[in-house]
Amino acid sequence: MTVTVSPASLVTVVGREWLDEDIFVLTCSRPPDFMFGAGQHVSLVHVGEEREYTLLSAPEAPELRFLIKRIDGGRLSSTLAALAPGAVLGMSKAKGYLTYRKTDRPVVFVATGVGIAPFVAMAAAGVTGFTLIQGARTASGLVFRRELRTAASRYIPCLSGANDPATELPDLYQGYVTGYVERFLAPGLYDFYLCGSRAMITDMTLLLDQHSPQARIFSEAYT
Repeated sequence: MTVTVSPASLVTVVGREWLDEDIFVLTCSRPPDFMFGAGQHVSLVHVGEEREYTLLSAPEAPELRFLIKRIDGGRLSSTLAALAPGAVLGMSKAKGYLTYRKTDRPVVFVATGVGIAPFVAMAAAGVTGFTLIQGARTASGLVFRRELRTAASRYIPCLSGANDPATELPDLYQGYVTGYVERFLAPGLYDFYLCGSRAMITDMTLLLDQHSPQARIFSEAYT
């Protein structure tokens, strides 16, 4: 696919930080007129390939950070994992509706994998007091857990694989995020924010229809 972007939509790669063997943070320059809300995403474009990524940064941050998982055969992730500082990318306007809404209800964030990105951005923008249920296969996939534990009133790590005994994970639930909600979260009037695989969001939505039918659900799936 060939995508044409205006010069105002060009960003420069500043750096890259690997969080585990497959997940990294890509930092780019910020165009002077670029505006976004915490939780929104953009399309990044390079050599005709386009992919959507959620911004990790707070809306006032001077640089733009993206949480990316390198996927073998991925349309763009492998290229972004290898680009040198100074490389130029096209970038769309910010889009998406998974943004925080003030409420008097308890707020529950549920994320799997790199679906944690919008909640990192919300925490960076000053959102606190939420319950966060974060799922991954291994502890290395629970990225940003220390920062998020500080912002959250309650943080629940969920591992679908075995945990290394050397990794301390208070309140660890051994299983999927849906299993934790079904077994341990009391029914109630919640605002749920879901981000992760489409399968997780489908399963969680079906579960919440039975578990807490009056909950409000805001969700965004990645592919």
